[in-house]
Parts: sequence; structure tokens; C-alpha cells
Amino acid sequence: MKKVISGITGCVLIAAASWGMNTLSDDSTHYFRGMTAELTEPNGLGERFLHFTVTLVETAEALSYRVERSPDMIAWVDKNPETLESLTEIISVTSVAAGLDKITVHDSEPINTDSPSRFFRMVAEASPGAILLSDGAGLSLSMEEDGGVQAVSLSENALPIGGTGGFYLCEPADKGNRVPLVGKTVVINDQVYFTATPALQATVRAVFTQGDGFIEVRGELEDLTGEDRGLWLGFNVPVNTVGWKWGQTLSTSPVITSQDTGYESSWDNSLVPIPAVWTTNGGIALCIPPSDPCVFQLASDADGLRIQMAYGLSGDTTKFPSKASFRFRIYSIDGTWGFRDALAKYYDWYPEYYTIDSAAMSAMDHHHDWLGVNYVPDSIKVDDLVDPDSKEYMGYTKTSARIQGLSNAAQVIAQQGYLGAIAIAPTIQHYEKNGAPNSPLLVEGRAALINSVAYKSDGTFGDFGVYDTDGIDFPHNCDPDLFKDAAHPDYPVYADMYLRKAEEIQTLFPDFASIHWDRLGGWSLFLNYRREHFAYIDHPLTFDQNGQVCIYTQLTNYEMFDEFRLRASQGGLFHEAAGMKDYGAGKIQDNPPAGQSRNGMFFLAAVVAGGWQEGSFKAQELGGFDFERMSVGRKSYRVSSGNIVARREAPTLALVKRALAQTTAYGFACPVQVQYFFSEDRPGYLPNYSWYNLPDHKALWDQYEPANLAIRLAGWEPVTHAWVNSSAVQLQRFGRGDEIYLTVWGPTPPASVEIEIDAAALGLKSNPIFEEIVSGVAMTVTPSPKGWKLTVPLETNMTRVIRIR
Repeated sequence: MKKVISGITGCVLIAAASWGMNTLSDDSTHYFRGMTAELTEPNGLGERFLHFTVTLVETAEALSYRVERSPDMIAWVDKNPETLESLTEIISVTSVAAGLDKITVHDSEPINTDSPSRFFRMVAEASPGAILLSDGAGLSLSMEEDGGVQAVSLSENALPIGGTGGFYLCEPADKGNRVPLVGKTVVINDQVYFTATPALQATVRAVFTQGDGFIEVRGELEDLTGEDRGLWLGFNVPVNTVGWKWGQTLSTSPVITSQDTGYESSWDNSLVPIPAVWTTNGGIALCIPPSDPCVFQLASDADGLRIQMAYGLSGDTTKFPSKASFRFRIYSIDGTWGFRDALAKYYDWYPEYYTIDSAAMSAMDHHHDWLGVNYVPDSIKVDDLVDPDSKEYMGYTKTSARIQGLSNAAQVIAQQGYLGAIAIAPTIQHYEKNGAPNSPLLVEGRAALINSVAYKSDGTFGDFGVYDTDGIDFPHNCDPDLFKDAAHPDYPVYADMYLRKAEEIQTLFPDFASIHWDRLGGWSLFLNYRREHFAYIDHPLTFDQNGQVCIYTQLTNYEMFDEFRLRASQGGLFHEAAGMKDYGAGKIQDNPPAGQSRNGMFFLAAVVAGGWQEGSFKAQELGGFDFERMSVGRKSYRVSSGNIVARREAPTLALVKRALAQTTAYGFACPVQVQYFFSEDRPGYLPNYSWYNLPDHKALWDQYEPANLAIRLAGWEPVTHAWVNSSAVQLQRFGRGDEIYLTVWGPTPPASVEIEIDAAALGLKSNPIFEEIVSGVAMTVTPSPKGWKLTVPLETNMTRVIRIR
């Protein structure tokens, strides 16, 4: 990165993360022409001191007078507020020429990374010039002193300029009116610190850092009204992207036109926080890391490529009152692979969220196989398992604040309200079933439910309706920090039980390896308006489509499963989550989050070991599972048959064949209800459902299972480095290095396809071995300009899995 100061290139260093700026009065009587700076450790103790030299050009009044008359009366030196000792010392002031002084200054105490010396901030503020930010891989942004992005280049080629670049704000009801944010920039240690001049009674502080292949932007939005409010905070990369492709899914990349813009043409496209646009010459992507979940929207048009976050701001968020922290990256992507390259970089940057170990991957297999743990069991019954001799169990439960045992739940609610129903219910799921009225677990469960329940926008209890006539399901806050403060020393919450349950199960039954959580996706859609919960959240509030601030339940569920993820890394159970898919707004009680017509579980999927949904027996078109594949990265995903017995849907060979083809194409496991795998001697055996009576079924599974496991263990790679000559099929790649797999599938495939493989990009040896490992079909292999060309015979409802080694 370069900072151009009056035609002189200089570098300014500072160690600062968040700080307020001091504003100088508006005149041009002087400026600092050149600055150099360095961080030193003179005592060898790791304490950093700032030393810098500036050259001052004066055109009128003396600098000392100018500084003293600045608005906040900045003196020449900072002082320790307790000892009044100077913190900044002027070493020398040397006259260079008429009106030109050379000033050398250093701090006399170690640098406080949150508050650099006021003198330094003042000097840096007064330095005019442009800033060049680079991702080190071909993308450059030219930023003006006021923080606006004025130009963008790829591989040193200037791109067509779009609208105003940089940060902007929008009111909830007027998101089309983008208010640009301008302010002051300071360039320190190859970082740019930006503080916005207040707009819409809010301000932004941000730091731009150049990384290896990206520019990372982190900062904070702050409300200045003192009232609850919602705001859109966005960032626009000002490139006219008309004529560029945009990443709609893995399978589709439309061209942006003035009428059909990218992403914004349908908010259904704001499901993955990685907007990407490209031409054959290269492209640009933005991304929000999995560590910083939020509600977002994407756009790309003649004005530029944008990402904007819907933040709720309230003084009741005591961890960050009236503020919202943010983080995103800007980076260049390959012009051949476009969105897939953007995804590959994302998963590589955040492997702790997008990879799991091989034991966990192997355990999440084709068996719909688990033991109920809605309550911590006294003993376990293995008769219902496909393999009763298994020594690795998965528990089954759900994130449900459910009461049961009411004679008529609807009537009880009408007569006694929710609190009355909770008080008399003999069952509170996860705590106790049919307990005595004053049992300790029921007493704790009642309190936990009341403390955790989410509120609707009118301040009343939320609910998901009556369950099976005798129960009620409540949306609830699963934040482990909820009410964990001195003011609430004995407030039980549902997260206590969920975390405790996992530990107790693992302690009592060491053969348990994991828990499957049903309904996590659908029940994460609720918006929680309960103000007393605001104080405990770790991630920002959002707002609904009316602009009212609230907690998005997906993010408090994220907090609990992020804790589970940490515990799994320390030897705890791993966790699979149902419902990691996208949902229509009709699933959301009360009001969808800001700007959303559909919503995915992208961020929640980042903190579980694997995703799950039902629907493998449903016919899929090309791209049918694209979102699910993207949401878990290289982790597990399973698409189940659902409860085939309850649905009276005995599996036919055609259904199973299609299901295995569709799921294997994406590297997903395909669980089927356990009765399908039961032999005649097993309790629950049903002759019409058992594959022991269906030898052609068994033969099909024997074909698929080894290949399916191999590609899941190899791990999905978005960039295939291979091309297929038919738009009727899709190609996916799994693995790196010595053993690579390709899957080829389409709902209506041609008789054969040709696949060209880039041998150099995949790192293939001179004479690799190509083999199809599901059906064993013979392929024709010939050399090609890029490496190798395969001619692969296809058939309907069969996926070809090609191993290359």
C-alpha cells in the first residue's frame, strides 16, 4: 500500500485498533509534507514505542498557535491523566528553510494500541493524499483522504468506474437512498484507519488491512441518537459491472444487465454472504467471515459490487451499547472459475468452520440411526439401531422449549395464558417428563423456559403453536451467556440444560460421539424482541421489515453451537443440525428480518459438524443442492429419505437409485429409515421395507457406499479444474494431491460426455490412472492441450464417480 503525500511517497506506522479522531479547524495554513515512522523496542521487553519524523510546511501562522487554537485544545504533548507526566516528547525542531521545519517526536511510554498519541493523530490527519490498497493478488483500490474509493484496478488494468465507492448508510425504510460516508483516514503500518464524519446521526470507524490475497475491513457502526434504531451499513466497490457474470449458484452465473442486475433482482439471492462478479480477465468478491454473522443483502449493477448489513442499534446491548461491529473482505478471483474460486478462498481462510475430522465424517453415514436423548437416559436401548453391536452412538433431540401433558393446550392458553400453562404442565422437554409438580427439574425447567422464551414484536410470548393437542412449542434464546451476570446469579436458561446434557451423556455413556438436533433450522427463523435479552448477545442486533430492532434467533443459536464446536475440538461430542437449508419468509413468525424474502442458515451451518434435511426421494434439477453444498463447505451433509414408514412409502428401486445418484453427486450421505436395513430377526422388521427382501437394492448400495465415503473423506473442492461439454450435467470435484475424484450427474443426461482435465492445475503426475468406481464403466482417455480428455458413458439416475490417482 502507498500513501501519496504532496507528491512524496511516505509510510506512516501506528498500532491502533479503535480510536476517536480529533478534528482540526478548516483552514489550509499549513500541512505536513513528509512523514516517516517506526516502532522500536529499545528495552528488549516487547514494549513498543513510536518514533516518527515529520516535515512541516508553514504558510502563515506559527504551528504552536495553530495547535493551541484547535477545537479540543490539543497541546504539544499528551499527558498521563494521573501523573501529568508527558507521554509525547518533541526531540527536535530544526529549521530547514524559510517556512519549513523538521520536527522529530517520540512517545515516552509504550504505545497503547487503542489510543495512540493525540499529537500523532493530529499530524496524520493533516496529511493530504491518496492511498492505494492491494490484495497482493492483482486487485487495487484507490482511496482518497476522505475514505471514498475512487478507482479500482485488476492486474494493473483500470476498471470502468461505477457509482460512489466506499461506505454508505441507509435508513430501514429507504434502503435505495445510499448516503455516502466520508471522513478522515490515517495510514499506519500498512493499515488505513478511517473515521467517518457523522451522517444520519451515526458514525463508522474502520481499519483496512492488506492480507495475503485479500483486503480485510473491520470496524464499528455507532448510533449517535441514543435511541433504538436500525441502519443498513454497506460498502460499494465502484466498478460498473454491467456485462459481468455474477455468482447466483454453483450452477448458474447470469450476465448482469441494466435491467437484470446481480443479486438485487431477487432478494432470494442474498443467502450466501459472498457476492462475486467476473469477466474472463478476472473478478472481484466480497465476503463476511463465518465469525461475524449478521443479516445481509448483496447487489451488483452499474454502480458497483455491494454488500450491506442490517444492524439494530440499542443502548441495551451492554457489551457494545448503540454499536455494531463488522468485518468483511474484498478480494480478487479467477476469471475462469469466478464464484467457485471465491468460495474456495473462503473455505481455505476459515478451515476451522468448514472441515471436520475423518472419524466424524465417517460416522455421519447412510443410516438413519440414533438413540433418543430428549432427556438424559438412565440406560440405552440399542435394539432400534441398524447395528446393535455399534460402539459409537448418535443421540437424537431437538432445540425445543416444549411443554406437554396439558389436557387441551389451546383451551389452557385461552383460560390461563402461557404462564398458567407452563405452571401446570407435567412435562417440560429436556428437563423432565411427567414429573411431580414440585420436582427440582420441573422447577428449573419452568424458570429456564420463562427466562429464555423469545418475545414477539408486541412484547408477548412467542410460540410455534400447539403440538399434538397437549403441548406448546416456544421459540427461545439459546445464548449460553443469557443472564450470566451479577444481577441474575440464579437464573436458569435453556442453554444450561443443552450444554449440561451433552456433558452428562458423554460421561454416562462414553460410546456416544454425537448429537443430532432436529428442527434447528426452521426454529432459528424467529425474531426475538425481548429487550432484557439484548444485554447478553455477542453479535449485533438486526431489525425487521418495519425497522424495529430485534435479535435474530439464528444468531443466538449460533452462539450455543459455537460453544459446542469449541467443546468438540477439546474432546466433546460433535453435532449435526437438521434444517440447514433455505426457507421462505412464510416460515417466519411475525415478520422476516430486514430485506429478506427467503433466508438460509449459512452462518449457523458454519458452527455445526454437519447439515441434514429430508428430501432425498424428491427429484432434483441441476443445482438442486447447491446451497446446501455451499453452506457446509467441506463438512458433512446428509439428505434423508424421511420417515418412510410413517409416510407409508416403501422404497422402490427407482426412488433409491435416484436418491443415491443425487446425493452422491454432491458428496452427501443418503440416510434411509432404519427399517430399510433390518433383517427378519430384528424387532421392527417390516418385510415390504427391508432390503434383505430386495436384493437389487442391496447390490446398488454395495456399488455406491465405498465411493460415496471416499469422496466425503476427500472433501469437496469448489474449483474443479475440469470442464464438461454438456450443460445437461454438473461436475463436482473432491480431494487434492495424490487422489482426486470427480462426480458427473444430471437428471436427464446425454448418452456420454467429454471431460477435459487441467493436469497442471490439479498437480497430476505424468501418467495418472483414471477409473470410474461406482459402475465400473469403461472410459476413453486421450491427451488434450490442457492434459487429458475423458469420454464418459452416462445413464439416467446414476452418478459417475471418477477416481484420478
